[in-house]
Amino acid sequence: MNNNSKKLFLIDAYPMIYQSYYAYRHKHLFTSQGLNTSPIINFTYFLINTLNNEKPSYMATIFDPSQGVSFRKKEYEKYKAHRKKTPEAIFIAIPYIIKILKTFKVSFFYAPNGYEADDFIGTIAKKAENKGYIIYIITLDKDFFQLVTENIKVYIPPFKGKTKKILGIKEIQKKFDVNHPKQVIDLWSMMGDPSDNIPGLPGIGKKNAIKFIKKYGNIEKLLNSTHDLNGKIKENIEKNKDLGLLSKKLITIVTNIPFFSFHEEKFYVKKPNWNSIKKIFGELEFIRLLKKANEYFQFKTKE
Repeated sequence: MNNNSKKLFLIDAYPMIYQSYYAYRHKHLFTSQGLNTSPIINFTYFLINTLNNEKPSYMATIFDPSQGVSFRKKEYEKYKAHRKKTPEAIFIAIPYIIKILKTFKVSFFYAPNGYEADDFIGTIAKKAENKGYIIYIITLDKDFFQLVTENIKVYIPPFKGKTKKILGIKEIQKKFDVNHPKQVIDLWSMMGDPSDNIPGLPGIGKKNAIKFIKKYGNIEKLLNSTHDLNGKIKENIEKNKDLGLLSKKLITIVTNIPFFSFHEEKFYVKKPNWNSIKKIFGELEFIRLLKKANEYFQFKTKE
């Protein structure tokens, strides 16, 4: 890995915003005007801490598209169907979060219609990797483990007093007992993923899935080798081959969204606008945060 490589930080917006909202679920924070700032405050803390600690030159925040249905939902009606409706406070928070990103001069993008933020992050990461960047995907979502390479890492931000974690190839190999991070896709294709309502192969738990990955390497080879198996497991797998392949399609992050080309200048973090920061923080009554923001502003002014 080249030490002169440029670093690009990509923030997976929604998990961070949800986490912020639920962190205050027992005691929501409101301004004197009655605005629920719970989804905004933690995200803003996290943003300023990341800017202060990592001092990124290239960074962007990625949101799911504001409308439309993802190709996964079209393929499988039950995809994420069990998820609760997005709380109203989160919808109200998004324009404020966008405003904060604008004042800090941190780029933000919406994934193209038909895709999810994961796919757009995956596409940006791959294109940037080809241009010699080291990419840090800042997320709380385990789906990104499949994208880890020598130059693409998953960055789990500090959370509930825990320190940040940066996961590379070795960490994923150890965590999931696989040879390569890409095999995480096959692991979940076999055992399913309840968090996204992905079915997997009925009756295949973690233990068997790991055993099959070790023996066959991927789900396709397993599905073509059912003659090696016997009993209920053989029957379950043979009956549900399509479900296994569908699960793989749903789990796999798209890394080649058409018509996207990576232009580094669109990701460059510029000097923030202090007057705009004061204005929005004043409106949101973020008194203590203003001090943290000032530290970063002073640093950017000296650059």
